[in-house]
Amino acid sequence: MDKYIASSIEEICNENKNIMTRFNAKNLFKHNGEFVLSDKYIEFKGYKTIKFDEIEDISLENDDVVSSVNFATQNRMVFGKSARPIRLLLKNEEIIYFYVNWNILTGLSSNKKIYDILNDHIKN
Repeated sequence: MDKYIASSIEEICNENKNIMTRFNAKNLFKHNGEFVLSDKYIEFKGYKTIKFDEIEDISLENDDVVSSVNFATQNRMVFGKSARPIRLLLKNEEIIYFYVNWNILTGLSSNKKIYDILNDHIKN
């Protein structure tokens, strides 16, 4: 079972940043639970379901809002794309950041694999 942590850009920007949000990404992201990837949608159980045709753009990059270098594990090591957040821009202009199977000990996640699958669905 895949697990997610996710938040909207508004939730992240309104979060009181402290040592705990820098140490553990799970303290920054407000929603967590089971992540489901189907052939028509992604579901963040307990948070939201997003159909592929609702997604305007997807990226797997650090930016000014969420960056893997902000978390303590990534300050010590460089992991490449699997440590970076996925950013979804929805057609309604909502922005969602998330990680799938993020590991606090290593800073690694399944984001590169999930990004590649989602990107294929969205572009086709």
